[in-house]
Amino acid sequence: MAGKTIEVAADGGAFDAYIAATDKGKGPGVILVTHIYGVDADTKAMCDDLAKRGCVALAQNFFWRDQDSGVLDHGAEGGQRARARAGRIDFAKAIDDLRRSIAEVKRHPNCNGKVAVFGYCFGGAYVWRAACDGLGIDAGVSFHGTFVSKSIKPGDQPRCPVSFHYGDNDELAPPPELEAVKKVATATGCEFVIHPGAPHGYMMPSNPVHYHAEAAKNSWDRALQMVGALRTEAAPAAE
Repeated sequence: MAGKTIEVAADGGAFDAYIAATDKGKGPGVILVTHIYGVDADTKAMCDDLAKRGCVALAQNFFWRDQDSGVLDHGAEGGQRARARAGRIDFAKAIDDLRRSIAEVKRHPNCNGKVAVFGYCFGGAYVWRAACDGLGIDAGVSFHGTFVSKSIKPGDQPRCPVSFHYGDNDELAPPPELEAVKKVATATGCEFVIHPGAPHGYMMPSNPVHYHAEAAKNSWDRALQMVGALRTEAAPAAE
């Protein structure tokens, strides 16, 4: 069940990804679209936790094409660099990378063919587009997503359940953004949850300024419920 780094072929090269897989039969796959700091220790810990729970979890390096492609810290300089490279990313190419990661996980011998996408920070927009654009996913969860409203297109209808989670103290998702996402979520039958007192980045334990333990636990528990619904083990025979 120990995680490892692999390479996945992509347009123009190959990207690195961290993968952790269950060793207890087959289970659903989960793709983690990281926050702007990259595949850090928090992200790997989430992958490891999912593997222990019977999943095949993969977190890819979305910034592999950028000149500043590594994992960054939460300090002032790291934050500036992270925001800069997030602004340089080619969304269409990144979506294609995500599509390749989904295929990679589905090919894994311990994946049951079902896949969820979790998105953190800038990853929220990728969850929405993956759900709406036929990337073959079965569930999506967005944690403190940023600028999700900019990724919404007229007539969008997700092809799988989607759950949005925000804190009500998120400086990068102010009330107008929350209202825009909530409106679309309500219209399309998606879940929209506000966690009182939680700021942006509340899922990440290594960011003590923003981490919110209660919101993180409640969000993670809901995400695990959605992944649990993707299990296809036969039910025990009735006695």
